[in-house]
Amino acid sequence: MKSLNYILLPFAVFITGASILIVEVVGVRVLSPFYGNTIFTVSSVISVILLALSCGYYMGGKLADRYPTLQYFFGLIFISGVVLLCFYALGTVVLPVLSSKLSISMGPLVSATLLFLLPALLLGMLSPYAVKLQSVRRPEEGVGSVAGSIFFWSTLGSIAGSLSAGFVLIPHFGINRILIANGVALSALGLTPLLLLGARKDRLYASLIAFTLALGVACFAAERAGRQVLYTKDGVYQKITIYDGQYAGRPARFFQQDENSAGAGEGAMFLDSDDTTDLVYDYTRYYSLYKIFKPRVENALVIGGGAYSVPKALLHELPDASVDVVDIEPSLSFLAKRYFKVPENPRLHSYIEDGRRFLRDSSKQYDLIFSDVYYSFFSVPPHFATKEFFAIARGKLTSNGIFIANMIGDLSRQQPSLIMAEIKTFQTVFPNSYFFAVAWPERTDSQNVMLVGYNSDTRVDLSSPSIAANRDPLIRALPSKLIDVNQRFELSPYPVLTDNFAPVEFLTAQVLRRAFADPKPVDGDEMLADVAQQERYGSRYVGTRGHEKVRDFLLAEMNLLAEDVKTQNWGHTGPDGKTYELTNIIGRFFTADRRVVVAAHYDSSQVMQSEGTGASSGANDASGAAVLVELARGFGDSNLPPEVGIDLVFFDGTKAGGSENGEPLGSTYFAQHLSDLYGDKKPVSAIIVDGICGGNLQILKEQSAMRNAAALVETLWNTGRNVDGRIFQDRIGPEIDDDQRPLIQAGIPSVLLTNSEYPRADSGANGAGKCSPRSLEAIGRTIMNYATLTVKASSY
Repeated sequence: MKSLNYILLPFAVFITGASILIVEVVGVRVLSPFYGNTIFTVSSVISVILLALSCGYYMGGKLADRYPTLQYFFGLIFISGVVLLCFYALGTVVLPVLSSKLSISMGPLVSATLLFLLPALLLGMLSPYAVKLQSVRRPEEGVGSVAGSIFFWSTLGSIAGSLSAGFVLIPHFGINRILIANGVALSALGLTPLLLLGARKDRLYASLIAFTLALGVACFAAERAGRQVLYTKDGVYQKITIYDGQYAGRPARFFQQDENSAGAGEGAMFLDSDDTTDLVYDYTRYYSLYKIFKPRVENALVIGGGAYSVPKALLHELPDASVDVVDIEPSLSFLAKRYFKVPENPRLHSYIEDGRRFLRDSSKQYDLIFSDVYYSFFSVPPHFATKEFFAIARGKLTSNGIFIANMIGDLSRQQPSLIMAEIKTFQTVFPNSYFFAVAWPERTDSQNVMLVGYNSDTRVDLSSPSIAANRDPLIRALPSKLIDVNQRFELSPYPVLTDNFAPVEFLTAQVLRRAFADPKPVDGDEMLADVAQQERYGSRYVGTRGHEKVRDFLLAEMNLLAEDVKTQNWGHTGPDGKTYELTNIIGRFFTADRRVVVAAHYDSSQVMQSEGTGASSGANDASGAAVLVELARGFGDSNLPPEVGIDLVFFDGTKAGGSENGEPLGSTYFAQHLSDLYGDKKPVSAIIVDGICGGNLQILKEQSAMRNAAALVETLWNTGRNVDGRIFQDRIGPEIDDDQRPLIQAGIPSVLLTNSEYPRADSGANGAGKCSPRSLEAIGRTIMNYATLTVKASSY
């Protein structure tokens, strides 16, 4: 009996110590299906458990001094088990709701606090409580020896719990079973001694009822959480689910790991077709790029097995090729054969290993490597996103071999950007690279982006007739999916990701914040990013390299976004006696006789002419063009009445100077050549946007517009005040000589939207950091509302 009394408390803290670590390890797996297995999830669970333990140690010591009895001690253990069961059931209800409302950075912290703080706090109270009880029961040992012994057994139990969770429990049992069994074990550990210690019967009955109810609720929640699927089990790394459903109106079978694919899957198979090349997801079809880069494939490697969609297609199309598949999850090969019709084939070789390690250690050279480990925003393995990984992949390619990687991101210019950092990183390893937007190269929505590296110095011309005549519809569509990185994006601020610096989870969280934000017809933050990109070109004064870059950028955007693009080219002799080529760019939307012009200049002031000085090229000079680019995206999604057309006009040479009368060159040329674009039907109105960056933006009614287009001014101001009454002031300002003057002289009712501080606001001594996304968005929304809601019924 003495020996039992001696080991009772150490045994209890050993079990509760193990329980704490099992909760901690399994807690990450509980949250991962909803927030991803990211550093945020891991850090949140660890931090909450440590907070709970620290508070528990303090509270347990205080409680032990007041109530140093075994009944209170084992009562705490019993309560911790019941609470764990109840909070497990709560998690099955609240996690789907919370994960839809919270980001992947804050969501895990909030959810871990809600689900694990109280159970871990109760368990944390036990070690100091045991120290107190043992020191009272064995005073001859001394407090130091007792504390050392108790914390030794508690920590040893934590080690056992951590190892058993990782090596035994998770690989062989589901998360649901582990948590319920943990709660039952704690409840039994607490209740059994209470029975032996002669606790009051009414308390015992109440405890049994509480335990029975908690266990019933937990089991019901576990059964309810398991939807009707073909297969569901916790794998070594993620929860695997295979289920049947519909995709694009066709019956399909889906393979899903955690909830990384937001309801779809990492792999799928159509059930109404035996064609192994009839793939469900568009991004998987990009395996066929080998046909134009490396038609003869002898060895192919697929990193990331999933449902084996790509390996099956390769085996079918390449009868002489050997296909290796590597995935870290041990069960995928078996599941693919059982549920996804993967045949037994001597040319198919499956390996259970980390894909990067396998590639590093492999002695084989591959003609094609298809990497599909970037399942979603929720699961982007950092070590597959770095320069070093891409270098390993290129080193394993044969001459003219091709590496294809699937990423998920958006093509927003807002910083930070995961996909822009990936593209920049990829280009450092594969100078001959190509990037394809699986859905929309013109949109800023989240989508799959394919990174293609060609181990050759020969560029593939995607505009060649052979591409257009290819039998594969995906290959025929490649020109429309190609991302024109060089013309459309300026990548200098984005980091190159390395093994030393790859903040993938942080970048992912920022992209998700944009992805889950409320959609806007025009986005001020996106306009601000466009302003910043133009500033990075340096001086955009006529004749500079920056001027050429911004022209190419705007032309590329309009070619992508507009229904039709026109250019006006002419020569201009500058003050230095040199002749410069100027270009107006006109992006046209909607076929209609009645047309509205929205215009801005894209060159910058002469004060910024010197390049390489680090001086700002003027955010205000870039603001109008940024608004027009965002409007182009907005008009692409608009249900504008067909009888109204929109022309977005980017004027060149407004800041060039040196002309005889100092007139703005681009708008003057445009006004003089109206008939080339419009015949005898002039635009019904024109809006000029210039210098609207300021945070305290106030726009006054410009005098020349009031004289010549009063009705247009009032209509536009009424629209603008509904958007932001602070910006559109009901006051008449000074007359301003800007791009609206030549249009008014040509008989087009025109209005100028510019800062009331003009011309001081036009100074180049400003940067994108002082530019307000709210101001930009207000101007964009006003013009969008005017064009789509007002102009149809107006006549000027």
